[in-house]
Amino acid sequence: MNFFGHAVLATRRSADRAFVLGAMLPDFATMIRARPPLTEHAGIDSGMRFHWKTDDVFHRSTAFGKLTQSAVTWLSARGVRSGSALAAAHVGVEILLDAALAGDTPAQQAYLAALAGASPQALGRHMTWAADEQSLRFDRLRERLLERGAIEGDVASEIVAGRLRRALADRPRLALDDAAELAVCDWVRSARTRIAECAVPLVQELAAQLG
Repeated sequence: MNFFGHAVLATRRSADRAFVLGAMLPDFATMIRARPPLTEHAGIDSGMRFHWKTDDVFHRSTAFGKLTQSAVTWLSARGVRSGSALAAAHVGVEILLDAALAGDTPAQQAYLAALAGASPQALGRHMTWAADEQSLRFDRLRERLLERGAIEGDVASEIVAGRLRRALADRPRLALDDAAELAVCDWVRSARTRIAECAVPLVQELAAQLG
C-alpha cells in the first residue's frame, strides 16, 4: 500500500496528525532512499507500527494478489522482463489504489495536515534520521508533496508510468526502459477501472482485519 492508502486507513483509526504522519513515514523514507527515522514521539511511533501492520495485512490480501498477478501477466505478455514487470505491477497497483481513494475527503485533509505538521519546527523535530542529508531530503519531499496538494484521482497514465520509471531507475534488475514504460502506460489505461472498483471494498476489508 502506498502512502496515501496508509493515510486513508490511519484516519479511520485517528485523525491525529502525528499518527497519520507515522503511518506514512516508512513509505516516505523509501522514497528518499533512507531507513525510517527514530522517534520517541508516541503518536509518530504508533503510526509507524500501524503502517507495518497494515502492510502485512495488505500484502497478504487476496485482492492485492490478484491485481498484481494480473498486471504481471499483462506486462510480461508485452515483453517486459520479469523483474521489471513484478516491480511495476506491485508499485503500480498501489499508486492506482491511491488515486481511486482520492475522494476520501477526511483522509485528504489528514494527509495534508500531517505533511504541514511534519516541518522541522513541529513534528519534524521529533524524528532522528541517520544523517542530516536524509533530514533535508525528507523536508524537500514534504514540501513537494504539499505543493502538489491533494492526491489526484484522475492522474494521467503517462504520469503514473513516469513515476514508476523514476522509482525503479537506480535498480538495474527492475528498471524500465522506453518500451517497458510505454507498456506500463498502456497497462495503467487498461487496469485503472478494475483497480478503482476494488479500492473501497479492499479498504473496508483491511480496516476490519486491523480492528
